[in-house]
Amino acid sequence: MVGELERVLVLEGVWKRYGRGRDRWAAVLEGVSLTVAPKEIVTVLGTRDQGKTTLLRIAAGMERADRGSVCVDGIELMGLKDRQLSAVLRTKIGWAGRDGPGMRMRMRDYVGLQLAAGRWWRKRKRLLRTVEAMERLGVADCAGARWEELSNWERTRVELAQAIAPHPRLLVVDDLLDGLSLGKLQEATRLVRELAEEIGCGVLMAVSDHMSPASSDRVVRLEAGKLTVMADHTDPPSRPPRRGRRAYTESSINA
Repeated sequence: MVGELERVLVLEGVWKRYGRGRDRWAAVLEGVSLTVAPKEIVTVLGTRDQGKTTLLRIAAGMERADRGSVCVDGIELMGLKDRQLSAVLRTKIGWAGRDGPGMRMRMRDYVGLQLAAGRWWRKRKRLLRTVEAMERLGVADCAGARWEELSNWERTRVELAQAIAPHPRLLVVDDLLDGLSLGKLQEATRLVRELAEEIGCGVLMAVSDHMSPASSDRVVRLEAGKLTVMADHTDPPSRPPRRGRRAYTESSINA
């Protein structure tokens, strides 16, 4: 079995609710628990408005849960201050969604945005990581383009490029593959698998299309705030042992 220290993501008993008017609350997540190991792809399947994006945003540290534990690469996120949490987001978590940049910028700047936001990367290394990520995803020729000038397939690959540029421990993919043609969907899932293997990151992916999770290690369904396992293709006894990694303390991510 995968050991506790070998999991890049551990969610335990996560609850989240939102207000629905005066004195009315709706629970989106109810006691959700989930783990993701290095190089493992876990897919969350569910229709719209079932809370997939909320679950992923909590896992990525972009939103705080009301209760429960959220641990990424050995670091408990729930008790971190905003500055400490920002450091974890920039160095350990890659987010690939469908919205793209919120401003008009060239794609080379967008792909390198997460690297430029922190002081952990020298300029030369930022440029090398940006070029490396764009070449790996086959979008180097989009470096000078803007978001509105790209095709859907180019946008998918640019999003993955900016998410993996820092070599994150956890890659979070939110509905990015939905709407792709069958051929592009197969290519995209192959790319995600290869990225997970090359970088050694775990992948948490949300989809609404039943075709999308075909190559996942585990598939879970989110419905009415709870997770149910649909498919588990892992075989712990036959998987090679993973090397242990160092434990992180709060001081290790203080900026």
